[in-house]
Amino acid sequence: ICRQVLDQGDSLIYAIVGICFFLGAIFTLGYSFWDFGSSVLQPNLTPQTVAVAIIKLISDLLLVLIIMEVLGTVIHYLKARATSLRPFLFIGIVSATRGILSIGARLSVEQVNVAGFNSAMIELGVSAAVILALGITLKLLGRLVED
Repeated sequence: ICRQVLDQGDSLIYAIVGICFFLGAIFTLGYSFWDFGSSVLQPNLTPQTVAVAIIKLISDLLLVLIIMEVLGTVIHYLKARATSLRPFLFIGIVSATRGILSIGARLSVEQVNVAGFNSAMIELGVSAAVILALGITLKLLGRLVED
């Protein structure tokens, strides 16, 4: 009886978390479009403002993609009662890509000193290394991480 109650409780909690991720993705997507629209519809629009708005929109869309990947993991668990490594590797790759975009946006907008530039280059290098390592991991694991 305890096992059945715990299994049902586990499924209920996963379902609630999944609904929260879904709602979070919808709100994040809506906010992304609203923020982009308000940035682009300003009266004194400059090319730099448009570039920053586009980069921020892409970063926000990647955040929605990350949320949806986590939601996909929750759905997969509810269907198969098993977790998979593959979505977490994709989440890591998308997160590192998002970090690269935010660093690029920051460097294109702000005036940075030498120390700030060096720090940004180190961050870019680490993010690129993470993407490469996770990509190699996906390739090496191959069929082991397939759903």
